[in-house]
Amino acid sequence: MLPPIIPLSAAPVTSQQDPVKPTPDIKPVVPTQPSSGESAIDLKQQRDPQEQALLLRDEQRRQQQRRQKNDGERYSALPGDEVNADNTVPVAPLMGERPRQGLLVDIEV
Repeated sequence: MLPPIIPLSAAPVTSQQDPVKPTPDIKPVVPTQPSSGESAIDLKQQRDPQEQALLLRDEQRRQQQRRQKNDGERYSALPGDEVNADNTVPVAPLMGERPRQGLLVDIEV
């Protein structure tokens, strides 16, 4: 096997070019110290049970309204007087009028 062809301008890297950086002084991680029972900040946010019930009811009502809105937007097939391409199921046309295939339209420019 032939040795790799290296251009003459390429200098071999034989030593580390970056200066040595001192390692930062990091304190060891210690477990959290237990604090007193009362603190200035209450993270649990204790609420009144009646207020919690009202908030839950409001959230459920919003979800129900959202579901009803989404259900109303869904397409529902309506039976009609026309049949589909297989001549098996009566369907309502998607457009309000008869199909316009084959109709001529005059356009003036």
